[in-house]
Amino acid sequence: MVGFFVTIYPMESNIVFYGGAGAVTGSNFLLDTGSAKILIDCGLSQGSSDAQESNWEKFAYDPASITFLVVTHAHIDHVGRIPKLVRDGFHGKIISTEATRSLAEPMLMDSMELLGYDARKHGRPELYNEHDIAKAFTMWEGIPYHEKKDLGDSVTLELFDSGHILGSAMARFERGGAHVVFTGDLGGGNSPLLPPTDDIPGTKYLVMESVYGDRVRAKEDNHKDQLENIIEDTAAKGGTLLIPAFSTERTQDLLFDIRSLMLERRVPSMPVYVDSPLAQKITAAYVANPSYFAPAIYERIKGGENIFAFPELKFVENVDESRRTAALPGPKIVLAGSGMSNGGRVQGHEKYVLPDEKSTLLIAGYQAAGSLGRRLLEGDKKVRIMGEETIVRSKVEAIYGYSAHMDGEQLLEFVNKTATSLKEVFVVMGEPASAGFLVQRIRDYLGVKAIAPGEGSKASIDF
Repeated sequence: MVGFFVTIYPMESNIVFYGGAGAVTGSNFLLDTGSAKILIDCGLSQGSSDAQESNWEKFAYDPASITFLVVTHAHIDHVGRIPKLVRDGFHGKIISTEATRSLAEPMLMDSMELLGYDARKHGRPELYNEHDIAKAFTMWEGIPYHEKKDLGDSVTLELFDSGHILGSAMARFERGGAHVVFTGDLGGGNSPLLPPTDDIPGTKYLVMESVYGDRVRAKEDNHKDQLENIIEDTAAKGGTLLIPAFSTERTQDLLFDIRSLMLERRVPSMPVYVDSPLAQKITAAYVANPSYFAPAIYERIKGGENIFAFPELKFVENVDESRRTAALPGPKIVLAGSGMSNGGRVQGHEKYVLPDEKSTLLIAGYQAAGSLGRRLLEGDKKVRIMGEETIVRSKVEAIYGYSAHMDGEQLLEFVNKTATSLKEVFVVMGEPASAGFLVQRIRDYLGVKAIAPGEGSKASIDF
């Protein structure tokens, strides 16, 4: 009699939380199925100086041992260490949506320049260079949503739209009928450009974000109306409306709404400057990937409309032009990077705007603890910008409706939609208070096992 073996699934696999556990940024998770090592995201840590310094540390695993890297989306805290992974020996396959692949290239090139400056300032070696980025893209494959891809070891990958930024995805792994989902970041349905987040029924294990796990946005807020009021108020005073804006998604959402308000004559016509070379490249990449927009927006683009173009808009090309723009009297609108005011051209504008009682600083995105944007949001009246003390006399406003993240209620409802199949939820990518609050709500309201794993911890799963 000839003997044979039958593999019975599910088997025991492990999830290791190398980054993004106990912190918002630095997303880096490993799904180890026994014979395949699948990395989900490989991002930069951002925020404090200690977090940034950790980017130069050696990976806690051997990059050469990684079979696949699956990328949820192109934000730098999810892709920023990919070239270092390649430099340190990774030679597997990188997989994302095609839109994420398109957006990641300008993001990584911009990050390389900023990291190079930081390395020279602190006497560190370069983290990576243009060659490492180019090599990464030779390994990088874009796939559509809802197309199953065989990863070997009886594991398949399917990407679902997470509604966070253009091309953002949840990664669902399946083996033997069991599903493990890594959400990446989850969109709150606030973007005028993107479709809603997909549902993921039948999930057994869920690794999910929690940026706003302890916060709920007011349901009556209409962020476009709020933007209209702030523009009108600042223009009436003859001031500058300065918006520190993330180059990816936030700038495009704001441009789309500012364009609409001006074309509809709901706000006065005035110059609108986008002072971010990266935002200009990202906007071009958005236009080049129209199929990822919400259906109504896609139809408008197919009909020949340039959804980001209007007469008042000007992209600022260089640093000299940036300085001249900052010194121009209002009324005007300036969108500039970085989104947390921790660096970039926005700081040059803030030196003009913050001391000016006629002007307004508008916060329209997440501000990490310790960032300049967070301190301004919390009401600091004296801040240091580019080594100099700056008095804050301008208005500081916030619009939370542009958030590209689900709030606490939405996150709980997202889990509830697949609660009957869930065995365990791992809450990551949030500040400890936010993650802990969401964990408790999942346990109390849904009766589902949930934990907030620590960095470097490992969880055994039946998969």
